[in-house]
Amino acid sequence: MARARTPTIGDEHATRLTGALRALARTPLDGARGLPELTGLRAPPKPIFTLPQDNVILGAIGVLAASGKVYAHGRDVVYETNALDGGGQTLTHLRIGSEVQPGAECRLANLFTCRDGETQFPPPRWFAHVLLTSDLLYERLPRIRTYANRPVFDANFHLRPPGWSEGPGILVHGPHVEPVPPEPADPNRTALDRLPRHLRELLGGFCFRSCADVANALSMLLTGLLANHFVEAGKGVFLLDGNQPGLGKTLLVRVAGMVLDGADPRLISYAADDEELLKRICALLRGSLQSLVLVDNAKATTGGVISSPAVEANSVAPTLALRILGRSETIARPNDLLWVLTMNDTRVSPDLASRGVPVRLAYEGRAEARAFPGPDPVRYARQHRLEILGELAGMVVSWNRAGRPTGPRSHRCHEWAGVVGGILNAAGFSEFLANADEAATAFNAQLDELAGLAEVVVVSGGPFIEIHHANEE
Repeated sequence: MARARTPTIGDEHATRLTGALRALARTPLDGARGLPELTGLRAPPKPIFTLPQDNVILGAIGVLAASGKVYAHGRDVVYETNALDGGGQTLTHLRIGSEVQPGAECRLANLFTCRDGETQFPPPRWFAHVLLTSDLLYERLPRIRTYANRPVFDANFHLRPPGWSEGPGILVHGPHVEPVPPEPADPNRTALDRLPRHLRELLGGFCFRSCADVANALSMLLTGLLANHFVEAGKGVFLLDGNQPGLGKTLLVRVAGMVLDGADPRLISYAADDEELLKRICALLRGSLQSLVLVDNAKATTGGVISSPAVEANSVAPTLALRILGRSETIARPNDLLWVLTMNDTRVSPDLASRGVPVRLAYEGRAEARAFPGPDPVRYARQHRLEILGELAGMVVSWNRAGRPTGPRSHRCHEWAGVVGGILNAAGFSEFLANADEAATAFNAQLDELAGLAEVVVVSGGPFIEIHHANEE
């Protein structure tokens, strides 16, 4: 039997060198993140737990919760990442409802790595699905109650800085905004002329029918800014009406979206079939983080009215719960959205009329012959977004310092009207909702029909009903 070879000095040096090279290969390079290592999984391709399943899942959940990048939002799980356009941070979905999104395991690989003995590997796809659909996950993640790409005022109307505010559950992505309190307004000037500089430049080209419509347009921006305050109480539905097409109703809502989110909003076309409209709203909101629901170009057949139980019910519901087409599953999220319909000389149902906030545009003459004065409003909103947000936030700050006086005019959503009306009144825009009764009469199809019936009765000479009062003989 051959004797074992005695290692030489060269062998010993070779062993040491090999060990040193292996250690060097495992040494983190400059910029390496030193990610936490998760054990208890078998290296691919076998989907096997080598430790108790829940122990492994809870270990991974601890990493996610401590990362500051993974949150629960509604029924979804979202991940904070850098926007592809270089515009700062944004959220992307790891899970929408119960559906794990493609590439979720790649996102998780930015948070932890897995180890099986000497083998290190990224989170396998099968484990990402098990983790993200686990009953253990949702309640252990930080929960976003309000997410925005703009300044957010908390329950005490204090402006929250960019980043995560754990107490109120507010996550703000976007630059710091400095509130600019408004100058005292001259009541003898028109509403447009009373606007702060950048808001005046932004809205000055629109042909508003009256000063009340200017104030209501301003209230639309303030409602979007403060939407998190009206989740439970409800808020008005903005009805943008023109006396003819081509006056810029959709453009005005695009401006609102650009101010609130820094991006052109997606819109949905109106459908008279309410089930179809509900599907479109669901498709818009599923996986979307924009701040408004724009139902564009609402039309009705001749003699018909705009009536949508879907909009009427969901616009004031504290939580939106919409069934996903073809699945026994719903999406759910807080209703911190701005709801807007655009239309032309359109009549609406009594319910929409009572919830509505009229913003009317009017022009006598051919709309296509009208030159839009001033800068392109969408481009201006993009370029001067911080200044515009600063002017809006300044109105809120000034109102808060004044003791939060409530607005004088009533609305079906009375808490919303009290807050927004108070802010506008303090800023010198007392015309808020001054056109509500007039517009409701014009919009309300039921009143229109009653007026038509009365006219027919009068013209035809009766029949009439004679009413006797109690004090008459």
